[in-house]
Amino acid sequence: MPESVTEKRGGHDAILIAAERMFADYGLHGVSLRQISEAAGQKNTSAIQYHFGSRDKLVEAVLAMRMSIINPRRQAALDRVRAAGQTGNVRALVEVMVWPMAEELRPRGEGNHYVQFLSRASRERKLAIELAPSDLMSAWRATVDYLREAIRYLPEKIAEARVELASEQTISALAAYEAQDFGATGQLELVVETLIDMIAAGVTAPVSAQTLAAYS
Repeated sequence: MPESVTEKRGGHDAILIAAERMFADYGLHGVSLRQISEAAGQKNTSAIQYHFGSRDKLVEAVLAMRMSIINPRRQAALDRVRAAGQTGNVRALVEVMVWPMAEELRPRGEGNHYVQFLSRASRERKLAIELAPSDLMSAWRATVDYLREAIRYLPEKIAEARVELASEQTISALAAYEAQDFGATGQLELVVETLIDMIAAGVTAPVSAQTLAAYS
């Protein structure tokens, strides 16, 4: 992280930015709290305990830092879908799932690490939706509920599996795009719209004989 970013931020914010990057790079338990404090330019090695109390609270604070921006963005997108009467349109719903998070790939001064952090958090602890403060996941939950309703014609277990896979694909694919810095290449719109096409197609794909056999 550039020194100028750390210098301009207070200790609390500097720790969040350093933790986001280092958790993304090394995992939630692959870096010590002391290393995060040092990366944040904090001379007091107890700064994280002072500001956050524990590693788990620090992880939750990183989620809250970004989701406090992403959730209103997603809610606005969902409101537009509702106003247009498109809550049964799978591609429109997948757009609401993907684009508000994809906006996090646009270049910013402290670098782009959040979706990689989110992917790590999802793999290492539990589903990301359970890690974030509940009120900051409201738009995601509402969108997923609409998606479930839109594919209710599918066998229940298959529909649920597709919704879960759509959620996982959103995070894992955007994390890979973030790591490749697509936000700085001018190709972000192309890769994100392609991802939306693929997820929407997968959610609505005909159920194969093999899947039906596994389902029965």
